[in-house]
Amino acid sequence: MKGIGIDQYGDIDRLRIVELPTKQLEPDDLLISIQASGVNPVDWKVREGKLKHDFAFELPLILGWDAAGKVMAAGANVQNFHVGDDVFFRPLFDRFGTYADQIVVPASIVSKMPKGLSYTEAASLPLAGLTALQAIEEVGQVGPETRVLILGGSGGVGSLAIQMAKARGSYVAATTSTRNAEFVRELGADEVLTYDTGGLHSSVQYDFLFDTIGGAAYGDALKWMEPGGIVATIISSRDAIRPDFADALEQDLRLRTEFVFTRPDGKNMNRIRELVEEGKVKPLLSEVYPMTVDGARKAHLSSQTGRTRGKIVLRRESSL
Repeated sequence: MKGIGIDQYGDIDRLRIVELPTKQLEPDDLLISIQASGVNPVDWKVREGKLKHDFAFELPLILGWDAAGKVMAAGANVQNFHVGDDVFFRPLFDRFGTYADQIVVPASIVSKMPKGLSYTEAASLPLAGLTALQAIEEVGQVGPETRVLILGGSGGVGSLAIQMAKARGSYVAATTSTRNAEFVRELGADEVLTYDTGGLHSSVQYDFLFDTIGGAAYGDALKWMEPGGIVATIISSRDAIRPDFADALEQDLRLRTEFVFTRPDGKNMNRIRELVEEGKVKPLLSEVYPMTVDGARKAHLSSQTGRTRGKIVLRRESSL
C-alpha cells in the first residue's frame, strides 16, 4: 500500500509518501480501495509526536483514521460484504492509516455507506461520528428528558453530537463563536451560547455535558450542571487545561465524568448509517483537499487553527 505519512515526528514538512507492504487478507478481513479520508486533530497530533508516549507507533506510519471506499476483496469468512460494495469505517490505530490507496481491515468495524452520499461526505463521518455517538448514546444515554450541553458545537464532533442528541429528543445547548451561531442553530440546537460576547451565560441546569474543547469554557459549564449529572470529554489529561476549581466542583456536584476515546465498531457505524438515511444526521464538510502530500499539509494547517466548521476531507483523485 502507498500512502501519506511520516518516517519521523515533526512539522508538516515531515509529511511524505510512505510505502508499506499491504497486510495479508485474513478470513475475517476486507481489502478496501480508499477513495476519501477524513482529517482530524489526532492526525497532526500523531505527526508532531504528541501521542508517542501513549501509543507504541512503529515508523514509518501512514496517517488517517476516517475513510470511505470500495471493497476489492473479502476474506473467506466474510458474509455481509462483497466485492464492489461502497463502505465507510474507522480503522484500527496502527501503522496502516487512511491517507492511502488501499487498506486491509476487519470486516467487523466496517459498514456499508449511507445511500445517497459521496465518498467525500461518507469519509467525514466515521471518527467524529463514532466519538459523538459513543458519548451521546453510551455515556450520556440521553433521551427526551435530558438537557444536553455541548462545548464546541460547530466542530466536526460537536456538530454531529448536536444532531444525534436532537435525534433522541433532547433539549440541546451548544457553545460556539458568534460567527458560527446561525450554523449551530441550523443544526438543531435549542440554545446557542457564544463565547466571544462577554463570557458564557445560561439559565438552564444540564444533565449531560459533552466537552470537546476543555479550558475555561469547561469550568463555566460545570457551574450549570445538575447535581448527579454526567460529563463526557474527549480532552485527555495530557491536553487538559482545567480551572483550579474544577476537581472540587465535580466532586461537590457528584458528577460522573468519563473520557471518550473512540473505538472502531461496525455496529455503531451501522447506527450512523441509519441516522443519515433517516435524515437525522447529515455530513458537514468545511474543506476538501486532494489526497497528495501538499493537500495533506494544507489540511493539517487548517485543522490546527481550531476554527474549522464541520470536517476536512482528503479526496483521492488519482494514484498516489
